Amino acid sequence: MNKPKGNYQHRFLDYHFKGKRDGEEIILILRRHWLILVAKLIPFGFFSIGLIAIFFLAPILTEFLPIVIDNNVFNVVMSFFFMGFWLSLFVMWIDFYYDVWIVTDQRIISIEQLGLFRREISELEHGKIQDVTTEIHGIVPTLLKFGQVYIQTAGEKARFTFKQVENPVMIRSVVMALQKNAIKQQKREEGAIMRGKV
Repeated sequence: MNKPKGNYQHRFLDYHFKGKRDGEEIILILRRHWLILVAKLIPFGFFSIGLIAIFFLAPILTEFLPIVIDNNVFNVVMSFFFMGFWLSLFVMWIDFYYDVWIVTDQRIISIEQLGLFRREISELEHGKIQDVTTEIHGIVPTLLKFGQVYIQTAGEKARFTFKQVENPVMIRSVVMALQKNAIKQQKREEGAIMRGKV
């Protein structure tokens, strides 16, 4: 089978995943762009600065303000805030890190983490791909070259989406090359069946 040309494949020669077929080669492993995680971390940074300021300034302010705050109650409340902060940060990291799209020479596997305890895994054979579209919106995504890749299918899941991935134009060309190879292979197999050779 003719594989799309490119120097991206060498990185994944030793990579394995559960359910990998014999002889299946990984072409691309895709994750969201790193800037998406940074953008989600910025509000957490401001919130953590506020929590730290409250933690250190509260004992000083209670001396000047006529507010009676029990030290133990304050520590319990702050502990819950910090616990909620770290739990939210952890959930955000899990959602970012475990959203993975794997493109092999035979299929596309979409693994999307939806919260802590829910994961959606779907796959698509290259021969079922009907159309591949890229979408890049905004100045920052244009400058840093990241955006969406939409794959229209003829299967149960009508549309696969690679969300906020780096270099969507290259990904589109790789997926389209794999789709063309799969269709050529299907036509050869159908022709062989029609001729009675299989």
